[in-house]
Amino acid sequence: MYSTTALVKNSRFDGRLAGTHQQLDCAARRLLSPFIPNGQFFPSGRDIIYFEGMRGPDGLKRKSPDNDDPSHMFDGDYGEKLFKQITNHYVNLVRALKTHNDIRAAFEAAWLAHMITDGLTPAHHFPLSEAKDELMPNKEFVKIFGEPIKGIMHGRSLPETMRNNWLYWGAGGHMSKHVAYEYGVAVIVALLPPSSFVPRMNAGDFREHNLDSIFYHAVDKLQLAGVYQRFRRQGWTTEQALFTKNVLLPEIIRTITRAWHSAISEAGHA
Repeated sequence: MYSTTALVKNSRFDGRLAGTHQQLDCAARRLLSPFIPNGQFFPSGRDIIYFEGMRGPDGLKRKSPDNDDPSHMFDGDYGEKLFKQITNHYVNLVRALKTHNDIRAAFEAAWLAHMITDGLTPAHHFPLSEAKDELMPNKEFVKIFGEPIKGIMHGRSLPETMRNNWLYWGAGGHMSKHVAYEYGVAVIVALLPPSSFVPRMNAGDFREHNLDSIFYHAVDKLQLAGVYQRFRRQGWTTEQALFTKNVLLPEIIRTITRAWHSAISEAGHA
C-alpha cells in the first residue's frame, strides 16, 4: 500500500494523514480505543502516523534504495522474512509500552501496522523480487548525473535494458500491475467514508494473543495470491472493488487492531 507522501521527497506534508497506510492506522486506532484497559497507555493516532510517509518504511526505501531496505513482500518460505520484521516490531512495541517510552511506542506501532498491511496486500503476494532479479542481470544501478536510480532494470546491453524495462514498467509489466493495484486501493480508500470499510469488533475478537495466529489467520482467510492473480488477468473489476471494500480493508484494520491489543495485553501482564 502507499503512504503517498513518501513519493514526494522532503514534502512539508510528510507523515500527515494522506495515504492508505495513514487512513488504515487511524481507523485501527479509533477501533482500538474502547478496548484499551483502564490505566494502560497506547499512542494516539496522530502520534502513530507521524512515523508514516517519509518517516516510515516507505521513506526508508526512498532515502536509501536497496541499501538494507526492509522487505515488504510476502515471499520465500510463507512470508518468513516479512513476518520476522512484524515480530521484531511487535516485541519492541511491547517493550516500549512496558517502559512508558511514548515516542518509541508510536514508532513501533506505526511500523508494525505498516508491515502487517503490506503483508496482507494482494500485490505483495507476487514474487516481484524474483522477477526483478531475472530482469536485472547487471546488478549495478544505472546512474544519472552520478546518482544511482532505483527501479531501472540494468541489462548487459542497451537493447536488453530497454526490453527488460518494458517487461517491468511497460503495459502489463510486473511493476505496472503492482502500481495499478495499489493506486486502485488508494482511490477506494480516499473516496469512501471510513464507516463503509471499518469493521465492528467486540471483546471476543481479542481473546487470541498469539501474533502468529492473528497474522496468518488473516493471510489464509484472504487467499491473497489468488486475488492478485485474478487482478493480473482482469484488472480492476466491480468484483475486485467490492472485495477490497467489504473484505480486504476490514480484515487489514481488524488484524492491526488485534496485534496492537495483543501488545497492550502482553505489556500489561508483565
